[in-house]
Amino acid sequence: MKSLKTFLVVILPILFLLSINKSAISQVAESELKIKVEFHCNGGKSKIEKDVSQVDGVKSIVADLESKIVTIKYDSAKLDKEKLVDAIEKTGHKTEFSKKDAVIKSDCGSHGVGDKKCDEPKQ
Repeated sequence: MKSLKTFLVVILPILFLLSINKSAISQVAESELKIKVEFHCNGGKSKIEKDVSQVDGVKSIVADLESKIVTIKYDSAKLDKEKLVDAIEKTGHKTEFSKKDAVIKSDCGSHGVGDKKCDEPKQ
């Protein structure tokens, strides 16, 4: 019985400290980035959210159509701003951090063309 008490007195504090340490590490590794992105329709919003959410380390992403701000929560041990900007550019959209001479082609094809609304079905 005495050895069981000794065991519990030694092991329980160690287990407690390990559990605190794990949660502290996971909180430190999660970061949030808000990026201004050039998109103008629900199709662009959906593409950005779908494609970037598949990048390893992205925990959540929300693209706000009205403000054009994309908010990404991510594991900073795996990703940084440059990698996230690159992931957004691969969807065909420029960001506030894109190089000025960057050539990024959108699949939309209707950027600023007449009164065409990208969310309308193609005819």
